[in-house]
Amino acid sequence: MAEESTVPEVGTRHDATPITVSVLYATNRKRVEGVPPKDTYTGERGKPHFGRCQVEFTPIPIIGEMALKVPFYVPSETNELRLAEQDDPAAFWDRLVSSVARTFSGTAVVFVHGYNYGFERTCRMAAELQRSLQEDATVLMLSWPSNGRGTDYIPDQADVEWSVPFIASVLEELADRIGPKNVQVLAHSLGSRGAIFALERLGAERAARPVIGRLVLVAPDFDAQTFVERLPKLLPLIGHASLYASDSDGALKASRQLHGSPRLGEAGEYLTVAEGLETVDVSPPGRYEILGHEYFHFHPQVAADLAALLGRGIAADDRPALRPVERGGIRYWEIAATP
Repeated sequence: MAEESTVPEVGTRHDATPITVSVLYATNRKRVEGVPPKDTYTGERGKPHFGRCQVEFTPIPIIGEMALKVPFYVPSETNELRLAEQDDPAAFWDRLVSSVARTFSGTAVVFVHGYNYGFERTCRMAAELQRSLQEDATVLMLSWPSNGRGTDYIPDQADVEWSVPFIASVLEELADRIGPKNVQVLAHSLGSRGAIFALERLGAERAARPVIGRLVLVAPDFDAQTFVERLPKLLPLIGHASLYASDSDGALKASRQLHGSPRLGEAGEYLTVAEGLETVDVSPPGRYEILGHEYFHFHPQVAADLAALLGRGIAADDRPALRPVERGGIRYWEIAATP
């Protein structure tokens, strides 16, 4: 029988006892009844649904020992989506508020996924994020209708932009219930478009500032120059802004070729630094996984740094993995290379 918890202990375990992690979700995917949990929500557009999913993690002891010793990602456990349970909206929001109140930070981290993410994959990523945060914060998975296929970049881009009103409505409801300063948004890849556009929409509708307490963009697939031009109007809407970027991100290099312009999540010669933006260059430790695009999930140094930021609100100067550097007179940070 698996142990169920929303905030299990983090770390590589040496036994094969499964742990089940629960994550609350909000989605505007189309829902299908009477199917296995992994097929409950499709890549088609639907109406808002709220609920919780459960992911079971089972360690592989022998591989777990090896994973600690190699400089690249090796799966050390299996994971399986066990439940995708729909909830009444009122009960859902009550459950979320209660969960946030029990955390160390009193905050919710809204995870907005990127391109090529099906519902099952998003649940697995969100559950791992909750594991890394432990009792420091509550994760809310916000899943827009990505098709979950590598060939569907353009349809996914259209669907995340279609989802902007839904994303904005979830952020607004959450801010009203727990306070704007207690809302953190973690947006990955193409999900950054949905998050940024939703914040701008709320900024036009709400007089109070800020709209949320923290925006963290990880490997954002967003035009770098456009972002810098919009940043002065975006900053008043958020209490704190962070950018994670890498020069080993193969997916963003492909996106740059497609769009003909640098992406915000690229580093090296394309690294974006700006006043009011906490930029973290994660290039020094290397790619670690094949595409180098999901380092927030796969690279232990980056995952730990994100947990310190999102779970404890620790400033970059005080996070042990980072060292300060400058470009053009503007300070940013690099994550330390793996020894």
